[in-house]
Amino acid sequence: MHRQVVRGRLVVTRWAAEGGTIEDGAVYAEDGIVRETGLFATLTKRHPGSETVGDGTHLVIPGFVNAHSHGRGITTLRQGIPDDPGEVRSVGLRLGLSVDPYWDVLLTAARQLEGGITATMHLDTNYGYGPLAIYEDRLRQVLRGYADSGIRFSVAMAFRDPTIEDPYLDDRSLAEVPPDIRPEIEGWRRPVPQLEEYLKLYSRLAEDGTSLQFEPVGVDACSPEFLSEVRRAADRRGVRIQLHLLETPYQKAHALKQFGKTSVERLAELEFLRTDVSCAHCVWFTERDIGIFRRTGAVIVHNPSSNLRLRNGLAPVGPMAAVGVPVALGIDNLGINDNEDMLQEVRLAQLLQSPPGIGQPTISPDVALSWATDGGGRVLGIQGLGRLEAGSPADLVIARLRPVETPVLEHGQDLAASVVQWLRQSDIEQVMVGGRVLVRNGRYVGGDRDEIERRAYESARQWTLTPGVNLIRRKIVERYSRQEVAGEPYYRFHSRH
Repeated sequence: MHRQVVRGRLVVTRWAAEGGTIEDGAVYAEDGIVRETGLFATLTKRHPGSETVGDGTHLVIPGFVNAHSHGRGITTLRQGIPDDPGEVRSVGLRLGLSVDPYWDVLLTAARQLEGGITATMHLDTNYGYGPLAIYEDRLRQVLRGYADSGIRFSVAMAFRDPTIEDPYLDDRSLAEVPPDIRPEIEGWRRPVPQLEEYLKLYSRLAEDGTSLQFEPVGVDACSPEFLSEVRRAADRRGVRIQLHLLETPYQKAHALKQFGKTSVERLAELEFLRTDVSCAHCVWFTERDIGIFRRTGAVIVHNPSSNLRLRNGLAPVGPMAAVGVPVALGIDNLGINDNEDMLQEVRLAQLLQSPPGIGQPTISPDVALSWATDGGGRVLGIQGLGRLEAGSPADLVIARLRPVETPVLEHGQDLAASVVQWLRQSDIEQVMVGGRVLVRNGRYVGGDRDEIERRAYESARQWTLTPGVNLIRRKIVERYSRQEVAGEPYYRFHSRH
């Protein structure tokens, strides 16, 4: 049995919980599971002979949980794909992602661990079509990459509705394409497996005990029959679900035009939304949609950096949280500085949900930190994840206390507020997952960090604007720019005298 006492000058067992901070505290773990927390002096007497981790001068906090990611160690921007709105960006995502999945996942896992992220939720959204054997090979490489990295993870398989046609790949659209460009675009066509084939693939992958979830892609366009089948399949297998939901205003407009109701109302009618479902982005919600999420217990995964970079808008997370909707945070491989910095994401999420006006309700720093920790634990469905309590995984961060030491210990300022304002990724010294040290002195040590980065970049191919890509992007812009989906941008309104 491997016994450890992780020591800290300040130990946070759970954010936004009364009594969640212990001075001169420690976490006692056996074989990677937290068994007890308390004063260091007490735990060392109670568990003699345990390995001591830390010298008692640091801040010890629960590891962060990245509740929405796509496993891109080399970000899309670095691959040459610009930060366009989703409808335009989809062309680049489908055609331009070329990094070897094993090395790409290893690199993103290393980068996330260095940022204090100990668990991650991966969606394989931009795949899931073509011969199933090719998708199976890709998923096996993704799963192997995460397993080899040491990070805790769950992977959502992309399930595509075979009845949905890409609007720019159907016969009518292709007939309008100039003959010299048509062969290129026709080459983008790939078969979509039937749901039964996806489920057989799931069974093969799940044999190894791998953590998998389901993701119906393009849920606002999926048929009710397909969504109901996915729901039933998840129920039979006890599988969780994550999906993208109402990320752009055009998705909201499409659902209202096509079905006469919002996507959330449609999912509720199908009894799709439950506590085992998490939904990323959720920008274009109505008040009724928020009420539905409150009743069903489905989790919102907030992605503030991504929403800003892709011009999606500002998600109404404040009103969601105010009525008790569960919230988690995800970086989406689109951090505001194109990195995997969860501390920065927490800071951004908290500030963006602070409306103007004295006396207006705001999101407190400890609540925002709870979104980035045990909020994400709900998404992965792992008991105690994002906390340091008895029975929790021993997933934790050991950071320099100095940035917050004076304001907290000498002036009595709030610890959570101080962490959000002053702690930086560069202050993270050690990161442990299941009691195993994977980051030491701020650098990933679970593998050869330089070799991982070299192999990932060597496998990458830059996306290029071919004639076919240029044509389809132009058609998409023309199509959507004619649609009126929202009122005037806030900056125009506020600029008036």
